[in-house]
Amino acid sequence: MNKDIFKFTGIRKKLIIYYLITIILLSVTSFFSYYNAKLVLTRLNGIITDYVYLNDLNNDVNSLTIEVERYLTTKSSESLLNYYTVYSNLQKKAMDIPRKAAYDTQSLMLKDIGFMIDNLLEETDKAIRAKRGRISSEYIAHFQRSNEISGYIKFYINNLLNSRLKKGSEKYNMITKNMTIVSYFNLFLIIVSVIVNIFLAIILTYRLTRPIKKLAYSAERVSKGDFDIEPVEIKTNDEINVLAKAFNKMVVNIRSYIDEIKRQAEVEKKLKEQEMQNLKMKSLLKDAQLKSLQSQINPHFLFNTLNTASQLSMMEGADKASEFIENVAKLFRYNLKKIDEPVSLADEINNAKNYMYILKTRFGNKIEFFTDIDETAFDAVIPCTIIQPIVENAYIHGLEDLERKGEIHLNVKAHKEKILIEIIDNGMGMDKSQVRALISQDDGDLSKKHVTGIGIHNVIDRLRLFYNIAEIEDVIEIESRVGYGTKVTLKIPYYKDVVYDDKALNR
Repeated sequence: MNKDIFKFTGIRKKLIIYYLITIILLSVTSFFSYYNAKLVLTRLNGIITDYVYLNDLNNDVNSLTIEVERYLTTKSSESLLNYYTVYSNLQKKAMDIPRKAAYDTQSLMLKDIGFMIDNLLEETDKAIRAKRGRISSEYIAHFQRSNEISGYIKFYINNLLNSRLKKGSEKYNMITKNMTIVSYFNLFLIIVSVIVNIFLAIILTYRLTRPIKKLAYSAERVSKGDFDIEPVEIKTNDEINVLAKAFNKMVVNIRSYIDEIKRQAEVEKKLKEQEMQNLKMKSLLKDAQLKSLQSQINPHFLFNTLNTASQLSMMEGADKASEFIENVAKLFRYNLKKIDEPVSLADEINNAKNYMYILKTRFGNKIEFFTDIDETAFDAVIPCTIIQPIVENAYIHGLEDLERKGEIHLNVKAHKEKILIEIIDNGMGMDKSQVRALISQDDGDLSKKHVTGIGIHNVIDRLRLFYNIAEIEDVIEIESRVGYGTKVTLKIPYYKDVVYDDKALNR
């Protein structure tokens, strides 16, 4: 059981005191009324009991006389049985009559009635026995004597009844007067009790509700956003005082929190402005870096390429040389595009094929190039110069120093909402540490031998920025075994329509 139920403090104490006062007043009024009613009933019951007792005694005497006379005339067994029944009842009542010395008239009369009943019973009993013995002279004499005694008893009973009636009337009049006084006094107590209860109810409810209303008014102002209120002062030793203190403290805390939020909002506004400036600076720097990447054309590669074109022109004729030079021109022209503008997947694949044509022309049958392209993905939009750097990386790091015949496979698969671009080589391969280094390698270290100057890390960063993807493994996956080759898989979301607005991508 909860022990707090037996703690009488604060509002609970006040309410309990009020209820106790009310209960005590109502109890006193009710008890007084009950006591007076009980007293009146007791007195009235005493008077009625005396009347009933004397009346029953008189009826028994008459019944005894009647049954004796009936038996003497008829000598029936039924009359005899009735006689003994009445005889027994009357004998018990006679024995209950007090026989002690008494000095008041009524007690003396009642005592005489008891002795006369004894004589009556004795005479009737003798008359019955004489009748049963068929002694007619004796039972007639005893019967006459019993009638005389019965007459005396009735006379005494009537006198006693009249005396008791007179005395009972006096008692009744007195009780009536007392009841009138008691009724007025009881009514007075009820009125006083009601007035006191109403007064206590008004005073106590006012004392309880006044601080609550004051607290509620302040709380309503706070709920409407008005925190410039005076502290609520409540001088009570109960829970309302605790609530008022807590409310005042809450208002102060909220006010301080609002001030703190305003200060933080101002600081955040300044930080936002500074952040916007930083973003503008980063955007300008990125644009400069991209433009720098566009101009990074490897002179060694250009020299070897043009030398090969010259040799072909001399050895094989103008047609093949023309085709070779055209592919070189297409590659350079593609690399000189704005790198921050998206292109179609078909353009990227054609650029990779041009690059591989140049490599195959330079190195002949040393390199084979295979494609497996899902043409349904041709209209997908991707960043510029994404596939060619991976193909170039496969040749430089996988096939360039390979003694056996090298192969590069370019596979494109449309898979639900993604496009998987696989660049597979059968070159030198890498261990896991080299794979991690390749992904995390700084662009400056891997751009020296690339025709575009764009390394794999640059490709990864642009893919993540273009598609707003946080994790590297969500855009690229590299599988490699030393001596067997490498498989690079680019995971491209399938978007068909991309619109640029100030370098912002809207899909």
